[in-house]
Amino acid sequence: MEKLIEWAGYYHDLGFKVTHINPLLNDPKKKKIYKAPTNNRHLLKTQNQTKDDVLNLDWKNSSGIGTVLGCNNLRAIDVDFESKYKLSGETRKIDIRPLVLEMLESLSLPENYSWVVITPSGGAHVIFHSPPHMFRVAKNPVSDYGENKTKAIKPSLKILNHYPKLGHFELRWDLHLVLPPSIDKDGIKYEFWNELPKDDPLSITSQDLKKFFIDFCFDEDGYKKGYNLRLNEYHLSHNFLDYTPVFL
Repeated sequence: MEKLIEWAGYYHDLGFKVTHINPLLNDPKKKKIYKAPTNNRHLLKTQNQTKDDVLNLDWKNSSGIGTVLGCNNLRAIDVDFESKYKLSGETRKIDIRPLVLEMLESLSLPENYSWVVITPSGGAHVIFHSPPHMFRVAKNPVSDYGENKTKAIKPSLKILNHYPKLGHFELRWDLHLVLPPSIDKDGIKYEFWNELPKDDPLSITSQDLKKFFIDFCFDEDGYKKGYNLRLNEYHLSHNFLDYTPVFL
C-alpha cells in the first residue's frame, strides 16, 4: 500500500476507528500537530464509522493516520525514552528490539508478533486488545472533555541497568494512537517491525498485564514521580487501585 487512503481502508476492515492527521489544521498551542487527530475522535467513541466515512476523509492533505484507543478494548503499551535522548537523536540509534522481545514473552504474545510498531524516535508501540487497567489515573487539567491522563510506569532499576536511556512505559488504554505509515515533523515514518499484520491484534488478560508489571516495573522501594510510578509490594496487594497512601 502506498497511499494513506489505502491504509485507511485496511485499518477500518480490521475494526479500528480511524483518524486522519493534517498538521496544518491542528492547533500547535493545544496539540502535537503530527500526532493529534484532525477528525473528532470523541464522536468516534460512540458513533458508528462506515468505510465511506473513512475513505471520504481528506487523505491527500494528511501526513498520517491513527486510531481511537479503548474502542473494542484496543490498547497499546508505548516504550518511551527519556526526552533528552530523543531530542539529541540518540534514541534513533538504539536497537529496541531485544527489550520488545522480552516484553512480548512477558505479555504471552508470540515473538514474531505483527502488531509492534517502531516509532520515529526509536521507541515502540505494542498493540493488542485488553480489558481496562486498574490504575487510578488523574484528570488532564487542559482537556476540554474531562479526559484522564495517560498512565506512565517507570521501568524497574533492573530493567534500567540493561536499558539506561528508557524513560517509562505508557499505558495507552484510551485517547489516540498514531499508526504506520504516519510521519513525524522530520518526515520519519512509523513502521511495523515485522511484515504487515494480516489479522486483528491479539488479546491479553489482566493477569498477563500484571505479570508484565512485575517483570518490568517492580522494585521493593517503589516511588512516585509526577504521574510516573514504580511498583512495589503495596500496589500488588491493593490491586493497583490506590497507591497514594504509600507516598504520604
